[in-house]
Amino acid sequence: MVSMPKRVLSISYDTALLSIFQKPKSRFCMIVMCTAMFPFWFIKASVAQATWRGCGPSQTTHQVLGHAGRLLHGIEDVPRAAIRPENLKWELPIGLTTGLLIAEADQPAANRIQSKSFQNLAGRWSDAGLGIEIAAGAATWGAGCIEHKPSLRDNGLTALTAMGAAGTFDLALKLAFDREFPFKPGSQGAFWGGGRSFPSGHAATSFAFASAIAHRYPHHRWVKWGAYTFASGVALSRYPAKRHYLSDILVGSTLGYVTGTFVAEH
Repeated sequence: MVSMPKRVLSISYDTALLSIFQKPKSRFCMIVMCTAMFPFWFIKASVAQATWRGCGPSQTTHQVLGHAGRLLHGIEDVPRAAIRPENLKWELPIGLTTGLLIAEADQPAANRIQSKSFQNLAGRWSDAGLGIEIAAGAATWGAGCIEHKPSLRDNGLTALTAMGAAGTFDLALKLAFDREFPFKPGSQGAFWGGGRSFPSGHAATSFAFASAIAHRYPHHRWVKWGAYTFASGVALSRYPAKRHYLSDILVGSTLGYVTGTFVAEH
């Protein structure tokens, strides 16, 4: 069996990795995967602390699966919850606004963004912002493990789980609606037109993080509003980056908020 030189393997790996991160859809999928796997990578780096109850691989997996089970039960209750008066109070305005954006504002707003350098800058910021949120959740979880603080550990894991769940739901909706991206030449934002624009994954995962953190720190006003402000910056930057329409961002943000709230409260 012929073995390849290490230098050739290294160059091939670097080239493949670079090609993945140059593609918007692949980049978002990689971010979602990192969100789901980060806690387990952190365990390996902190193996000396992993024996503490609640931070080992089996305990962490058990916690994540517990969140997943409660989410599945929550999904089963969605039809009933959707028609409750307290939910209709916000569902109807958001639904109406989304419809108006799709019909009247999405395409004209996207056509105003012409600067390629501005698009690239906004795209880099949104990717960096989402990475910061993932790192903040992982750091919170790791600090809780190292310092033996269960509440800190649980807050970090809850934020990461919320982001992973929102990213999963978002991906399912992308596949279902198949909307054209605004950066596609000649795009009219058509649904089932060959794309993954609706809803915005960055908006969903960012607001899932912010909502989870806000509900875990309800009495820390600056933490709560700081998280929401940061998430808003990440989400809204997808518009000048020309990666999403305004309605994509609105629905993605709503999906993330609802997911983060559910995970944090259950």
